[in-house]
Amino acid sequence: MKQSLYKKFIDFSGKHKLVGANSRVLLAVSGGVDSVVLCELFKQAGCAFAIAHCNFQLRGAESDVDAAFVQELATKHQVQFFVKCFETKQYAEVHKCSIQVAARELRYAWFEEIRVAEKFDFIATAHHLSDNIETVLFNIAKGTGIKGLRGILPKHDKLIRPMLFALREEIEHFATKNSLLWREDSSNAEDKYSRNFIRHNIVPMFKEINPAFETSFANNITVFSELESQFDAHFRKVSKTLFFQRHGDVYIAIAALKKLIDKRTILFTFLQPYGFTASQVDDILLGLNGSSGRQFFSADARLIQDRRFLILTKGKATDASQHFIDSDTTELPTTDFVLKQTRFENVAMQIEKSPLVATIDAAEISYPLVLRRWKAGDYFYPIGMDNKKKKVKKFLTDIKLPLHEKEKVWVIESDKRIVWVVGLRIDERFKITEQTQQFVKLQIENRQ
Repeated sequence: MKQSLYKKFIDFSGKHKLVGANSRVLLAVSGGVDSVVLCELFKQAGCAFAIAHCNFQLRGAESDVDAAFVQELATKHQVQFFVKCFETKQYAEVHKCSIQVAARELRYAWFEEIRVAEKFDFIATAHHLSDNIETVLFNIAKGTGIKGLRGILPKHDKLIRPMLFALREEIEHFATKNSLLWREDSSNAEDKYSRNFIRHNIVPMFKEINPAFETSFANNITVFSELESQFDAHFRKVSKTLFFQRHGDVYIAIAALKKLIDKRTILFTFLQPYGFTASQVDDILLGLNGSSGRQFFSADARLIQDRRFLILTKGKATDASQHFIDSDTTELPTTDFVLKQTRFENVAMQIEKSPLVATIDAAEISYPLVLRRWKAGDYFYPIGMDNKKKKVKKFLTDIKLPLHEKEKVWVIESDKRIVWVVGLRIDERFKITEQTQQFVKLQIENRQ
């Protein structure tokens, strides 16, 4: 006998432990058929809930009518009602993101504010199985790791999706059978949004091949989810010997990475959240046996190849805690200054006395040079001190550098040896001598 939508709802919630007997849940309600049915199922189940509605002000008067409708729905169910108008287009412009991303960020941040302030246990959305199928197809189309194949999770932290078991047709049938009223979002009929295009064009084509496509694909999602769980356990185990945190950056051991059979999948899974693509991962792996100093960039991170490690620096390039200087680097911006490098050969070199300039013997250094903040334990041989070793900390204290300025000091090192305490003193081992034939001039300039 075919189960009713209500019975499936109860079974699904119990299986995934979504709602407890005493749970208070905030329902995200747009006014569409999905969220209206979600309210009805919670009401029939006797669950304590409230309703929150986002007015994104994207469809003029239609958005306002939706808000009024959801308020009436809350009155009908005699539950607490929350509503907020958002300047969605303005947010998207300021944060340089799409309208869809802006709406998602705005609504989930607001839902969480309400949950915390009003002490709700969970936030529930009306995502359903058809949404999940469209999500996985979308992820496949744009390129995804194994996490993208598992689709939407029934539960993630304080967010639950109690209708993830139901197809769109089942939800609409339940609404009609129970004489429920709902609002139709006119934008759902437009194909300019990727998910709508998949819904209106791609899914129907699959259903022509297999009329039971949604059911069979739902079974695939279950398999994908189980495989993802197994892979996640493997990934966490491998990560213990592969990834290391140092000074806010992540070091990836090249020797350990080379030994992995599934190195491409492991590396892509790790780097994808930082914006790196599958083709970049291929390029990184192809060059593991090459020289150090190669760099790869995404919008929010940078990956540098050193001798023994791939080093992931999170944030924009100028915000990095350390930078790599290649032999052909001419200009390198940081948060504090711009470093410029000039190389000379077989020329008479006039040493500049400015503390902002360091002229060093090119034959004594090895690339890539590393520009980083100084740290406890650093030492060097300050020029002019008879080749005596001194800790950087003691040197900074001796020259009476104020504490707030000490925290901003950078050093440049070559093969773990400090070449220059930037803007203050070079190391005796790298100074120019009468035998010097190749020179490197390093100069810092204030950022504009």
